Amino acid sequence: MALKVSKSDIQKMFEHGEESYPYECCGVLIGTPGESAVVVEVQRLTNVNKEMPTRRYDVDPLELAKADSEAEAKGLQIIGIYHSHPDHPARPSKYDLNHAWRYLSYIVMSIENGKAKEITSWRLNEKKQFEQEELIIVEKTTEVV
Repeated sequence: MALKVSKSDIQKMFEHGEESYPYECCGVLIGTPGESAVVVEVQRLTNVNKEMPTRRYDVDPLELAKADSEAEAKGLQIIGIYHSHPDHPARPSKYDLNHAWRYLSYIVMSIENGKAKEITSWRLNEKKQFEQEELIIVEKTTEVV
């Protein structure tokens, strides 16, 4: 399993995480699915979690549906979710595991003291456990498509 993402999309996710700090940010990965999925674009979503926004994210279902419709109109689909972990490692939490969907990639970014530190990507396996997938970062978006 691998996920290919452009440097500019990585930068957009890092910026979102840094701007949202100390709260978790979230967004969708739009592209083409498969064993080697390809991210064509990232789209920010609003973290609507009001109880623990520094430790949890919840996606607005209407925003998610809109992003899905826009992706479909371009011949693409939502292939994953990204979110930040303020002052925590870039690996999924138990909460993330309990709310994950099969066949999606989950990018997790560690934002420490307001600065992006690390980024990883994960997918659920058949046993509903996260396995880290290779994150392939390419120079330009044109190399992704």
